[in-house]
Amino acid sequence: MPVTPIRSKSNLKKFVWDTSALLNIKEPNVNGYSPGYSLFKDLSDGWIPGPYQNIFPAIGAFELNASVSRKHREGKGVLREFYLLDDNSVVYPIDEALIRRSADLVVLDSFAKLRGADLIFACIAHLEDAYLVTLDNHFDAVAGVAKVVNLNGSMESPEYREMFRE
Repeated sequence: MPVTPIRSKSNLKKFVWDTSALLNIKEPNVNGYSPGYSLFKDLSDGWIPGPYQNIFPAIGAFELNASVSRKHREGKGVLREFYLLDDNSVVYPIDEALIRRSADLVVLDSFAKLRGADLIFACIAHLEDAYLVTLDNHFDAVAGVAKVVNLNGSMESPEYREMFRE
């Protein structure tokens, strides 16, 4: 089965969404603010100018469902239904082609510090020259070779916008 290519416009901004950022979209703070939702909306509303593409690694669908199930077991009300796929989105396959393209990356010191599926998200972000959207601080290890949007600094207001000011 052929892989759908990622659109390759030179000014296209790509965003690889880590599961932590996706889950955050569903979990606003007490004031109803979520940096994940805010970034997602800033892209769709054009606040961050130019064409964009949201990349959702296929493994993220399973991780997101597992995280929602854990939240339910903890008694937290998180909606299971989640519709993010649109014309600006692609589900990125985790397949042999990705493994081959990532072979030189996974041995680099910065990438070797990551655990589990985080390595997949970082490899895709690097290979696609995309921003890696996350709430996991350990991705700072790859900040020198991948564009990391760490939403932790935006928990109260959209500080991430500074990265996109022209």
